[in-house]
Amino acid sequence: MSDFEGQPSKMSDEELLWLVRHKVRKAIILAVGEEGRIGATALKQKLGISTGSLYYNLRQMSQLITQDDKKNYILTEDGLRIYRVLTAKNDSEAAPKLSKTAELVSSVFFPMWLFSPIYESRVVASVLGPLSLFVLVFVALAGRHELFMLNIRQAVPVNHFSFALSLGFTYLSGFLVLTFFSYLFSGRFRSASSALRQIQNSRVRTALVEAGKLLSSFSVALLPMGLVPGLSMVDRVFQTSILSNIFVRDTLVVLSQTMSIFLISAAVAYAKKMRWQTSMGVALAYFYLSHLISYVSLPRV
Repeated sequence: MSDFEGQPSKMSDEELLWLVRHKVRKAIILAVGEEGRIGATALKQKLGISTGSLYYNLRQMSQLITQDDKKNYILTEDGLRIYRVLTAKNDSEAAPKLSKTAELVSSVFFPMWLFSPIYESRVVASVLGPLSLFVLVFVALAGRHELFMLNIRQAVPVNHFSFALSLGFTYLSGFLVLTFFSYLFSGRFRSASSALRQIQNSRVRTALVEAGKLLSSFSVALLPMGLVPGLSMVDRVFQTSILSNIFVRDTLVVLSQTMSIFLISAAVAYAKKMRWQTSMGVALAYFYLSHLISYVSLPRV
C-alpha cells in the first residue's frame, strides 16, 4: 500500500480552497492532470522543485493524488474535480486575481509566506521555532515580565518556576486550543465517529511532525509579545521612561497582541489548510479565551 492510500475520499471545502491558493500544489495538480499519470522523477523535473518539497506537498494532497500499481501518480475523483476547475475558462471568476495593492496588504496582514519555510523544511522548523522561543524567553526575563497566553504582565522579582509554568501553559494551551477550534470552525469533524476515523487514519510520526511545525509557527507568532518586555529592558538599562505612561504601555500591549493575532491566524491557515477568515476566527477565539483565563486566574497588575 502506498503512502497515499487508505484516506477518506472527500475533502472539505476549506481544504479545497486552501489548496487552490497554494501555487506549488496547484502546479502539481495541473502537471499530473495534463500527463494523466506520471512518475515522481518526471514530475519533479517538470516542476523544477526539490524532492523534499515534492513529497511533502504530495502527502498534503493524499486525497487528491494517489498512485497506481506502477507507482505513477494519478488524480483521484476529487483531484479531477479540482483539475477541471483550474483548467476551466471561467477559472478567473472562481479565483480572481488580486491587485498589487491587495496582494501587498494581504502579505503584510496575513503573512502566510512567513510560515511556508517552516512547513516546507523540517530543518527550518527545528531551528526557527527554538530560536524564536529563546529570543522571547530572553527578552521576557531581561524585561522582568511573564507571558501568559496572549497576555504579558510584570514579574518583579522574577520567579523562574512561575515563569516556566506560565510559558509551558501558554504553549500547551496554544496547541490544544488552536487545534480544537480549527477543527470546530472548519466543520471537518461533523460527528464523534468522523473525528475517530480521522485520528485512526493519521500516522503517529506524521502527526508528531505536524504538531512540531505548528508549535514552531506558534513560537514565531508569539515574538511580538516581547515588545513591552523589550522596551522595559531598555528603560532599565538606559534609565529612560518609555513605559512610564500607562496609556503608552497599554497601547503597546494591544499592538503586540494584534500583531500576534494576525501571525497566529496565518500560521493556523497554513497548518490546517483553512481560509484566512476561518483561521482569524480561531486566532480570536484563542485571544478571548486567554483574556478570560487571565481574568479568572491571574492577579491583575
